[in-house]
Amino acid sequence: MLTPLSHDDPAGLAGFRLLARLGHGGMGTVYLARSASGRTVALKTMHPSIASDPAARTRFRLETDAARIIGGHHGAVVVDADPLAPAPWLATEYVLGPPLDDAVDLCGPLPEESVRALGAALAGALAQLHASGIVHRDLKPSNVMVTAYGPKIIDFGIARASGDDRLTRTGSAAGTPAFMSPEQAVGQEHTAAGDVFALAGVLLHAATGHGPFGTGQPADLLYRVRYSDPDLTGLPQALAPILGPCLAKDPAGRPTTHDLVARLHGGQGHFADHLPDALLAEIARRASAVWQYRPERLPAPAGHPVAETVPVTAAPDLSRRRLFNITGSSLLATTAIGAAVWASTRERDPDTPKSTDSGNAPAALWRRNVVTAAPAELGRPLVVGDKLIVTTEAGVSAVEASSGRNLWSGNAVLSSWDVATDGERLFAVDYSLYPREGLHIAQIDLEDGSLMDPAVSAKAYNGKLVGNQLLGIDGDVAWLLTARVRKEDTDESSGVGPERGWLIASFSLSTGRRRTELILDEAVPGEYPWVTGVRANGSNLVLFFRTESGGVDVLVVDTRTGTGVWRAPLGLNADDAARNPIAVDDKHLYTASDAVRARRMADGGEAWRYQGKNVTAYGPPTVRDEVVYAVEAVGARALVAISADTGALLWREKNPVASGHELKVAPTVGDKYVYKHCAAGLRAIDLRTHETAWLHPESLDRFSALITAGLLIGVGEGPMVALPLEPAGPASS
Repeated sequence: MLTPLSHDDPAGLAGFRLLARLGHGGMGTVYLARSASGRTVALKTMHPSIASDPAARTRFRLETDAARIIGGHHGAVVVDADPLAPAPWLATEYVLGPPLDDAVDLCGPLPEESVRALGAALAGALAQLHASGIVHRDLKPSNVMVTAYGPKIIDFGIARASGDDRLTRTGSAAGTPAFMSPEQAVGQEHTAAGDVFALAGVLLHAATGHGPFGTGQPADLLYRVRYSDPDLTGLPQALAPILGPCLAKDPAGRPTTHDLVARLHGGQGHFADHLPDALLAEIARRASAVWQYRPERLPAPAGHPVAETVPVTAAPDLSRRRLFNITGSSLLATTAIGAAVWASTRERDPDTPKSTDSGNAPAALWRRNVVTAAPAELGRPLVVGDKLIVTTEAGVSAVEASSGRNLWSGNAVLSSWDVATDGERLFAVDYSLYPREGLHIAQIDLEDGSLMDPAVSAKAYNGKLVGNQLLGIDGDVAWLLTARVRKEDTDESSGVGPERGWLIASFSLSTGRRRTELILDEAVPGEYPWVTGVRANGSNLVLFFRTESGGVDVLVVDTRTGTGVWRAPLGLNADDAARNPIAVDDKHLYTASDAVRARRMADGGEAWRYQGKNVTAYGPPTVRDEVVYAVEAVGARALVAISADTGALLWREKNPVASGHELKVAPTVGDKYVYKHCAAGLRAIDLRTHETAWLHPESLDRFSALITAGLLIGVGEGPMVALPLEPAGPASS
């Protein structure tokens, strides 16, 4: 429910423009907000009065971590967050669909097939969360959003690590009484089995319109939860033996989430196929209403010292281009995927604030507005000759680096992890319609984006699998993540299950023959791409693998033999790691989390670690010329330069200024400056004086930079901006 902004709500926060309130409580306020690039988000903020409470801050950080773990398939994508800010905030995608309780109020009890599909999806979401050691503890209908692509679990405000009772006083009950487990009702540990109990209550509500223990005062509900049998009135007969055991008072008697997935639904069809028409219509209505909403601000109370504020600028008319920006998986965007995605060459989008260059900052040579794909599908832009290759909602597109001119877009390749380059040529996996057609790798014609004749055709490998990834091109060699065709594969087989025997294979592009094959025996996580980063360095191929817990493992492969050299967990978030290039040289692999670490390339052992005084976190590192650069999360978040050989501190940025985002994107290093990316724009730190030489205040979400053709090109989820590389000018602070 959208409500007007209060008279004392800010106009913007953390680079987002506030449009309306979505909710308000003791912890803080949730806003409907929009980024400069047009991305609509739910922005959750912590109330200033409790921001100084360490326990509240810890809860907020855990909520952010849990939301990242569950990911965009089962939850709301975390667009950005800063739990360390003076006033912590969390921005997630604005989910296009109603909460489950609203859906039941609108449509009445859902049909059995809807409840089964809903339950299987929610059980799968909880399984992913529990595999990471996290329990939700407050699953209820209002925390389940129903979209056309499946339900999403939100609000991890009291989620915590399983077995961790530090944030819960002994004997206290945290959660919602009507859907609370018996053990939670008496203040005991709420394990994964407690989430199963709550899930059964949610599904009972979906199927009948009432909860398992009725309504009333919290004390009455808690008594019923502990001692009364659940009310299964109205529950379809076939669901009673499935949900009944989930509501057992003894946690040991409840089935697991994996059991529920198997018993509730076979997985046939799309989720939307199982929803009633009235609910689908409500989802579509909300998808358009978010852009038709006209923001308002309530006046100050009578006698308030602050003058009444004027209405917020009216929302722009709904357009096809803006519908693309609602979310990366917008229901409405699917009907317009073939539309043009590039805006005018030098005109600003109305939602993009004007740039006012600061100090000696260079003026932009060109600027393009582009509707990019969702963050999970965006990938890192590629430099191929004098062209930039980026992923939009229409597929892979090419931009002329010197002018920003769009060359082509919307070719047959849709995902960034399907393409790779050697710097001069661009290749892609050309998917097959049937498994036994084999796997094909084809070069992309850089003139028009069309696929050329396959350079590799391998009949033994399943070219239909959605999990296939073209990992990289190293000279004449193409590296892939793929799997062989199995006897039991049918024409419809395209799944990504671990039983497929996934492997890393390499092929010669000149002969088309397979060179090496390394079979992987790890379980395949539900989120893709599985491999989130690749870097070839000499005889080593370094791969970052997403794990089931949402973390990252590194695998080093010998490029000559295709054998694994070593593998180790890195303690990184997979989505964060995917945004940045792998930092590696001949001696070490460099990573950063609570400290900056160097692992020996020979055996994976830790060569050194660097951690400054009172520093608890570091942003992703970059290495160049035997120096490692990273941003530390303390105070104003200074850039530090560390010896790649010894781990000794070489220098720290002078007079740093914090503006957010510094811990999201790795620095970019040139010959004269090291470029630090933040919410305020692009900051150039002089390598000689260690001071800010200039700040280009371009409002770009997740600003990152590429150096090519004498240009520094900033790429985000909004405008793409080209600056002259390292312009002359004295350093200034």
